[in-house]
Amino acid sequence: MIDIHHLWATPFWKTKLNPSDNFNESLVEFSHKLMKESKGVVKSNRGGWQSRILNSKEFGPLFKNIYDVVGQLPIPINKITLEQAWINVNVKNDWNTIHQHGHQYELSGTYFVKTPKNCGNFVFRDPRPAAIGHSFWNSYFDKGEEFWVQPYEGLLLLFPPYLEHIVEPNKTDEERISISFDLKL
Repeated sequence: MIDIHHLWATPFWKTKLNPSDNFNESLVEFSHKLMKESKGVVKSNRGGWQSRILNSKEFGPLFKNIYDVVGQLPIPINKITLEQAWINVNVKNDWNTIHQHGHQYELSGTYFVKTPKNCGNFVFRDPRPAAIGHSFWNSYFDKGEEFWVQPYEGLLLLFPPYLEHIVEPNKTDEERISISFDLKL
C-alpha cells in the first residue's frame, strides 16, 4: 500500500452572499460618493480608483454577512476583527498587479459588488516559488501556476493573506467594483 500526503495545501473559499435587496446598489452609490470626495490611493492598482482604508461601520451589513461565512470555516476562530477594508473601482483597461496582503493578518478577502461581463478574472498564483513553472507537477497535481476565478456580483473570496493574486484588466466600458479586506482571527 502506498500512502499519499498532500504537502503545503493552500485553501481558499468562495461563496455567493445573498444580502437584502438593494444591498449592492447602496455599495455602488457609496463608492461613487467616495470617489467624488477623494482622488484615492495607488497601491496594486494600475489605473482605476482605490479608496483609503475605511472604517468597519461604513460596511456594517456587508461584514455581518462576511463574519457569518467566516464563522463556518473549518479553522480555529475565537474572535473576528476587521483590520482594514477598501473599495476598488476599475474601468476599461484598469487592473491590479500581483500582490499579497502581508503576514500580520490571518485571512484576506474580496467581495464583488459590480461585475460586468469580461471585467477581468481574479487570479491566484502558486505561493511556492520553486514549484512555479514545473510543467510535470503543475499538469498532474497542482492545477497549474495560476488559478482563475471569474467574478460575479455577490461573490465572496476568502484566502490566506500570503497568497499572491492579480486582478486582470477590465475589458468592458463599465466599471468593476469590489471591496477587499483583511481580518484578524
